[in-house]
Amino acid sequence: MKKHAVLLLVIMIFATISCRKTTPDPPEPKPFTTFILNGFEQHFPYASSFSKDFCTSSTYCCRFFNVDEATSKQLKIGIPGDPVVGHIYHTGEYRFSCFYIDANLKRYDLATAPFIVVFSLWEGQGGWAKGSFSGWMKSAEGDSIYFNNGFFQNKIWTLVP
Repeated sequence: MKKHAVLLLVIMIFATISCRKTTPDPPEPKPFTTFILNGFEQHFPYASSFSKDFCTSSTYCCRFFNVDEATSKQLKIGIPGDPVVGHIYHTGEYRFSCFYIDANLKRYDLATAPFIVVFSLWEGQGGWAKGSFSGWMKSAEGDSIYFNNGFFQNKIWTLVP
Protein backbone atom coordinates (compact mmCIF):
# COMPACT_ATOMS: atom_id res chain seq x y z
CA MET A 1 0.00 0.00 0.00
CA LYS A 2 2.88 2.38 0.82
CA LYS A 3 4.44 1.62 -2.57
CA HIS A 4 1.20 2.56 -4.33
CA ALA A 5 0.88 5.78 -2.31
CA VAL A 6 4.48 6.80 -3.07
CA LEU A 7 4.02 5.91 -6.74
CA LEU A 8 0.77 7.88 -6.86
CA LEU A 9 2.48 10.85 -5.18
CA VAL A 10 5.37 10.77 -7.70
CA ILE A 11 2.89 10.59 -10.61
CA MET A 12 0.90 13.55 -9.22
CA ILE A 13 4.05 15.67 -8.77
CA PHE A 14 5.22 14.82 -12.29
CA ALA A 15 1.77 15.61 -13.72
CA THR A 16 1.64 18.91 -11.85
CA ILE A 17 5.09 19.96 -13.05
CA SER A 18 4.55 18.88 -16.67
CA CYS A 19 1.09 20.45 -16.95
CA ARG A 20 2.07 23.77 -15.43
CA LYS A 21 1.67 26.56 -17.91
CA THR A 22 4.69 28.76 -18.29
CA THR A 23 4.39 32.24 -19.59
CA PRO A 24 7.45 33.24 -21.55
CA ASP A 25 9.12 36.53 -20.83
CA PRO A 26 7.93 39.24 -23.19
CA PRO A 27 10.43 39.90 -25.96
CA GLU A 28 12.91 42.71 -25.35
CA PRO A 29 11.98 45.85 -27.30
CA LYS A 30 14.06 46.61 -30.38
CA PRO A 31 15.73 49.95 -31.10
CA PHE A 32 14.23 51.83 -34.06
CA THR A 33 13.04 55.14 -35.37
CA THR A 34 10.15 55.99 -37.65
CA PHE A 35 9.36 59.34 -39.21
CA ILE A 36 7.81 61.01 -42.22
CA LEU A 37 10.43 62.74 -44.36
CA ASN A 38 9.12 65.12 -47.01
CA GLY A 39 5.84 63.18 -47.04
CA PHE A 40 7.29 59.64 -47.16
CA GLU A 41 7.26 57.25 -44.19
CA GLN A 42 10.69 55.98 -43.14
CA HIS A 43 11.64 53.13 -40.77
CA PHE A 44 15.21 52.65 -39.50
CA PRO A 45 15.40 49.38 -37.54
CA TYR A 46 19.11 49.53 -36.59
CA ALA A 47 20.82 51.79 -34.07
CA SER A 48 23.83 52.45 -31.93
CA SER A 49 22.78 52.72 -28.27
CA PHE A 50 22.37 56.11 -26.61
CA SER A 51 25.83 56.68 -25.22
CA LYS A 52 27.85 59.47 -23.69
CA ASP A 53 31.18 57.84 -24.41
CA PHE A 54 31.51 58.29 -28.16
CA CYS A 55 29.87 61.68 -28.82
CA THR A 56 31.91 64.58 -30.09
CA SER A 57 29.87 67.65 -29.20
CA SER A 58 26.85 66.26 -27.32
CA THR A 59 26.69 64.53 -23.97
CA TYR A 60 24.40 61.69 -25.12
CA CYS A 61 23.98 60.63 -28.73
CA CYS A 62 22.87 57.75 -30.93
CA ARG A 63 22.55 56.97 -34.61
CA PHE A 64 19.73 55.14 -36.36
CA PHE A 65 20.32 53.31 -39.68
CA ASN A 66 17.98 52.00 -42.36
CA VAL A 67 20.21 48.93 -42.91
CA ASP A 68 22.83 47.28 -40.73
CA GLU A 69 25.75 49.29 -42.19
CA ALA A 70 27.37 52.55 -41.19
CA THR A 71 27.41 53.72 -44.85
CA SER A 72 23.61 53.68 -45.13
CA LYS A 73 21.00 56.37 -44.58
CA GLN A 74 21.23 57.49 -40.98
CA LEU A 75 19.82 59.90 -38.45
CA LYS A 76 21.89 61.10 -35.47
CA ILE A 77 20.39 62.64 -32.33
CA GLY A 78 22.74 64.38 -29.87
CA ILE A 79 21.53 65.77 -26.55
CA PRO A 80 23.34 68.19 -24.21
CA GLY A 81 23.63 66.93 -20.65
CA ASP A 82 21.60 64.10 -19.15
CA PRO A 83 18.27 64.00 -21.03
CA VAL A 84 15.25 65.31 -19.16
CA VAL A 85 11.83 63.82 -19.92
CA GLY A 86 9.49 66.50 -21.29
CA HIS A 87 12.23 69.06 -22.02
CA ILE A 88 12.06 70.39 -25.59
CA TYR A 89 15.55 70.21 -27.12
CA HIS A 90 15.66 72.57 -30.07
CA THR A 91 17.78 74.10 -32.80
CA GLY A 92 20.16 76.65 -31.32
CA GLU A 93 20.36 75.02 -27.89
CA TYR A 94 23.98 74.67 -26.78
CA ARG A 95 25.45 71.24 -27.70
CA PHE A 96 22.17 69.99 -29.25
CA SER A 97 23.12 68.37 -32.55
CA CYS A 98 21.31 66.26 -35.08
CA PHE A 99 22.04 65.31 -38.66
CA TYR A 100 20.65 63.11 -41.41
CA ILE A 101 22.51 61.39 -44.26
CA ASP A 102 20.39 60.41 -47.25
CA ALA A 103 20.78 57.51 -49.73
CA ASN A 104 23.18 59.64 -51.85
CA LEU A 105 25.32 60.29 -48.74
CA LYS A 106 24.28 63.95 -48.70
CA ARG A 107 24.39 65.31 -45.16
CA TYR A 108 21.72 67.55 -43.67
CA ASP A 109 22.32 69.45 -40.43
CA LEU A 110 20.26 71.61 -38.13
CA ALA A 111 19.32 74.88 -39.81
CA THR A 112 17.89 78.12 -38.46
CA ALA A 113 14.38 76.67 -38.82
CA PRO A 114 13.27 74.73 -35.74
CA PHE A 115 14.04 71.05 -35.15
CA ILE A 116 12.93 69.60 -31.81
CA VAL A 117 13.43 66.40 -29.82
CA VAL A 118 11.37 65.52 -26.72
CA PHE A 119 12.04 62.48 -24.52
CA SER A 120 8.99 60.68 -23.11
CA LEU A 121 11.12 58.05 -21.31
CA TRP A 122 14.69 58.01 -19.98
CA GLU A 123 15.52 55.04 -17.73
CA GLY A 124 19.26 55.67 -17.39
CA GLN A 125 22.16 53.21 -17.68
CA GLY A 126 20.98 49.86 -19.11
CA GLY A 127 17.40 51.11 -19.58
CA TRP A 128 15.48 52.54 -22.50
CA ALA A 129 14.94 55.95 -24.04
CA LYS A 130 11.86 56.92 -26.05
CA GLY A 131 10.86 60.17 -27.62
CA SER A 132 9.62 62.16 -30.56
CA PHE A 133 11.10 64.64 -33.02
CA SER A 134 10.17 66.95 -35.89
CA GLY A 135 11.51 69.89 -37.84
CA TRP A 136 13.83 71.08 -40.58
CA MET A 137 17.39 70.26 -41.61
CA LYS A 138 19.46 71.79 -44.39
CA SER A 139 22.33 70.56 -46.59
CA ALA A 140 25.50 72.56 -47.35
CA GLU A 141 24.04 73.16 -50.83
CA GLY A 142 20.93 74.77 -49.29
CA ASP A 143 18.43 71.92 -49.81
CA SER A 144 15.95 71.60 -46.93
CA ILE A 145 14.15 68.51 -45.68
CA TYR A 146 11.28 68.31 -43.21
CA PHE A 147 10.75 65.55 -40.62
CA ASN A 148 7.43 65.03 -38.87
CA ASN A 149 5.78 62.38 -36.69
CA GLY A 150 9.23 61.16 -35.66
CA PHE A 151 9.42 58.52 -32.93
CA PHE A 152 12.44 56.68 -31.53
CA GLN A 153 13.24 54.10 -28.90
CA ASN A 154 16.69 52.90 -28.02
CA LYS A 155 18.80 51.28 -25.32
CA ILE A 156 21.01 53.46 -23.07
CA TRP A 157 24.58 52.32 -22.60
CA THR A 158 27.75 53.92 -21.30
CA LEU A 159 31.19 52.66 -20.41
CA VAL A 160 31.47 52.03 -16.71
CA PRO A 161 34.95 52.67 -15.24
